[in-house]
Parts: sequence; structure tokens; C-alpha cells
Amino acid sequence: MCGRASQEEIDAYFHYFYGWEMPEGAFPKRNIKPTQRTNIIVRHPEGEIETVRANWWCQWDGSQKFETKYPMFNIRVDTMDEKKTWSTLLKKGKRCVFPISSFYEWPVKGKGQPPVKIFTGDRKPFGLPGLWATWYDNGEAKYSFATFTVAPNDFMYPIHPKAMPVILDSPEAQKLWLMEGDRELLAPYESEMVADAMPDTLEKLYPEENPPPKAKERSEHALPPADDSGTLFG
Repeated sequence: MCGRASQEEIDAYFHYFYGWEMPEGAFPKRNIKPTQRTNIIVRHPEGEIETVRANWWCQWDGSQKFETKYPMFNIRVDTMDEKKTWSTLLKKGKRCVFPISSFYEWPVKGKGQPPVKIFTGDRKPFGLPGLWATWYDNGEAKYSFATFTVAPNDFMYPIHPKAMPVILDSPEAQKLWLMEGDRELLAPYESEMVADAMPDTLEKLYPEENPPPKAKERSEHALPPADDSGTLFG
């Protein structure tokens, strides 16, 4: 599974994949947790693609309040068609990509244990494919999402033997997922991966990261307009 992620290279992500500056209000963050709002790229059912702020904990599409009763931040590929929440979003074409620099796992379980920080072999930013839904906060429409997990590859198995996130490391793969929903992409990562042992817990290494005032104000806007500084995927 994947339950902590870093967007510390989010500016590099937008340069690397799209050749333009990161959206207004996006700021680097190194300890993103489920339920928190973060930056994702969504495809609307009509085909429009935009960068938005969304809660990393998917809601039933159209929910009138935010629920956390059940864990809804990861989607198991092997059971996605059996779960009404995921099958509904798949049919609606509500696909997304969560751009990150790395994610964390805990080879040694237990409170106070440091994680390892996991990258693709070239240490470049990449994307996690997922599905998104709309929920309403006192009538105000907002985004939520979850990301796909699959069986671990040989690198990940000793670290987390149950699952790993699906990784899309190229603009072509991300475009294929967003625009066409190619399910063949939802597979264990086949290229090189590397991990760095962290010297302490994430809470001690990265105290709560607050955005600058203007970015914070922007992050609270629901359904922000598409960034007009460039076109996704050229």
C-alpha cells in the first residue's frame, strides 16, 4: 500500500512532464498523509484535464459530507471491479494522477520507527494513477481521490510484502491512463527502484508544513480553474 508521500519536487515534476511552472498555490510538501488535501491531475468525464486540490481519501461520488469510516485512499487493482465505489468511478471515466517525488514505507513496524523513502531508479518525479470523486462541504463542491495498488515487485516485497503503488514514470504512460484508462498500466513497476533509510520519524524530520499565506488561501478554494500556463502533455 502507499500511505505517505512526498511532493518536495513538485516544481520539477511540472517542468519534467509538462514543461511549465507548477500551478499557483502548489508548494513542496514532504509528508503528505491520507485525508490531507494535495495537488493532483484529473480528467473530467468530458475529457478536460486540469490540476486541482483534492483530499487523499476518496468519497462516494456526490457525498454530502466527508467520511473516514473505511480506508479509502488505496484501490486494489485485483478487486476494483467488485467494489461499487471504484467500478462507478471507472465507468464515469473519473481518472487522475497523483504527482509525487517519492513515497514511504516502514520495513520495521511499530510506533517511533523511521521509514524508508522510495524513489524510481533515476530519482525523478513520477505519478500514481487513481480515481477521483466529488464531495460537498456545506454545498461547496470539492475533490477527493484514491490511488491504485498491486502485488509488490521484487524490490518492494522485502519492504512491504502485501502491496505497492502503481507507478507511471513517463508522460506517455500518464497520458494513456488519463485519456484512455489503459488497464495494462495497472501493474507492478518493472524498472529500477531505490530506497533511502530515514534517520528519524517523519513527524520529527518534517514538522507540520504550512503553506505561505497566499498559497494557503488558494488551497482552500474548491474546484480551482485549470492552470493556463501550458497544455498538459503538449
